[in-house]
Amino acid sequence: MKLKLTTLLMPALCSLAITHVFAHEHKVHNLDKPAHIIEGQTIISGGYEYQPDLLQLPKEINIKHAHGLTRDNEDNIYLAYESNEINDNTHAIAMFNKDGEFVKYIGDSKYAWGSPHGLDLVYEDGKKYLYLSANWLTVTKIDMQGNLIWQSKEAPETDPYKVEKPKYRPTDTATNPESKQLYVADGYGSSTITERNKVSGVFANKLWTGQQSGKSFKTPHGVTYDTRNDHILVADRENSRIVAYDTQGNFIKVIEGEGISRVCNTDTWQQELLVPNLNGTVAYLDKNNKLINTIEINKVLGAKGHKHPHDAIFMSNGDIVIGTWNPGKLSYWKRLKK
Repeated sequence: MKLKLTTLLMPALCSLAITHVFAHEHKVHNLDKPAHIIEGQTIISGGYEYQPDLLQLPKEINIKHAHGLTRDNEDNIYLAYESNEINDNTHAIAMFNKDGEFVKYIGDSKYAWGSPHGLDLVYEDGKKYLYLSANWLTVTKIDMQGNLIWQSKEAPETDPYKVEKPKYRPTDTATNPESKQLYVADGYGSSTITERNKVSGVFANKLWTGQQSGKSFKTPHGVTYDTRNDHILVADRENSRIVAYDTQGNFIKVIEGEGISRVCNTDTWQQELLVPNLNGTVAYLDKNNKLINTIEINKVLGAKGHKHPHDAIFMSNGDIVIGTWNPGKLSYWKRLKK
């Protein structure tokens, strides 16, 4: 389950990405003074400090794209990624613990095919399950041992798929933990949101097009359950907006403006909304969806290959994990104290 901060931060520090080098060890996490390290560089942007030693991918991962991120209630982090080459030893889902250390892979090489993309962790009757969206036709439900529960292998039997099959390319899923509904973003296919039954995977004969909001979706790349208000948020990427619905698919409002551009997905923590944008920033908004601050990841880490944020999640303490699309990179950002 994607557990996908409302304080104004010090503008002088948070509006800029700041790099400092210090000769002695003395870490101070506050917004008036950057953190110190023994040697090297400390990178601070948008009220967060980059932690370069965390979330190191195993050397055997030949990653092409870091696509989907999610976490569980213990702050274990899960990444869905696409590899440059696929063989019997290739995986698609990596697990890290809350300290940013690699733990294990989940599932085998069969999940690596079809461009693994969105990833959502859901608690159902006290058990954890992963929903993996792949760009070529499939949504897959997996238990935490990597066993297949169900997989949808075909487009829904409804318009527009009847005339455009197999133009069904799922990019993400979300769910209200208390319901049996699974919302599927067909971001690279028909640009719609469909619903499936979480238990069976059967299509629920419901289709969201965005037209209630005044215009149709254009690459609804991510979908998120908004824990702040029981809404479903659609990251309508190429329309540069977020569209909010109730859990039955009724339109509520459009969220757009500062901090929202080519939004790939969203996540929530307390009363804040996290917005990773493909064009190089990760913004976080307040309870009224107004910009608090921005991590300028392309500016501060672009030289290290961290470009094009594709997904981002809050940790339970407000820290942020960011995955970038091309090339595939992971970064951990420590939230600085007020």
